[in-house]
Amino acid sequence: MGDCFFICMNFQYSRLSEWPLRLGLAAVFIYSSYGLFFNPQDWIGYMPVWFQNLLPVAPESYLKFQALAELACAFSFLTGFLLRWAALVAAAEMLGILLFNGIDAVTFRDMAILGAALSVFLARHESAANN
Repeated sequence: MGDCFFICMNFQYSRLSEWPLRLGLAAVFIYSSYGLFFNPQDWIGYMPVWFQNLLPVAPESYLKFQALAELACAFSFLTGFLLRWAALVAAAEMLGILLFNGIDAVTFRDMAILGAALSVFLARHESAANN
């Protein structure tokens, strides 16, 4: 009985410790998606020109699509629906930003979001492997 108690407590603790990450990520992506959707012109300058040239649509249209994808990630972080996929998409987005935008005044923020998204992804991977 003692082993079960500690295993169950460890499982509940790991889920509980995940919530601040999930809520923080949801807030970031809700905030970002609002700006991307309603003010895409404010964000175009952050897109590398070579990337804009690859787009089959206008950059503003792409950013509105990105806003919807980020809103879907936020929904997932809040509800847990397809959580691992949302965490993977969020991590991939931040990794792409870090690799292709270079280091600037807000690089630390992107690194923190990448770390949080990877933590949620890995926590879900570990819990799936242990169950």
